[in-house]
Amino acid sequence: MSDGVTRFVIAASAGWGQPIPVLRPLPRNGDPWGVLAPARETPWGPLVPVIPGETLSHALNGYLKPLLAVLGAEPRGLLARVPEGFRQCALARECVVFKEKDCHPCPRLPDCYVPPGVPPEARDAVACIALGWKEGRYVLVIGEGEFSL
Repeated sequence: MSDGVTRFVIAASAGWGQPIPVLRPLPRNGDPWGVLAPARETPWGPLVPVIPGETLSHALNGYLKPLLAVLGAEPRGLLARVPEGFRQCALARECVVFKEKDCHPCPRLPDCYVPPGVPPEARDAVACIALGWKEGRYVLVIGEGEFSL
């Protein structure tokens, strides 16, 4: 699901020593969730912060403090917050390469992960979120108010 999302890194600043890797859905038909919209009403949706566009714009221009205040938990930490029943790959019983220790939201999550317990139309969106977190990316939905300098 690389179409409809963009991956980028916000450079470090004096107040924050590490770059911030981001995965962001591109807005579609006025919806800032874009291709991730089907995930919004799943247990995964509340784990994805919606931040003001102005906050992202400031961060891209070197002022990170507002972004750091709303980022929330570290991406890989969010993998552990997915509720039971929504963790182990939906294909666990039929997959020949299934590994119980890997095929759930964790740092070893395989790219073939199919999230369980979500409607079929939300599976690609949820898998995109999970794999973004696995990569260490903050998955962010950006609201209105972006600007360029």
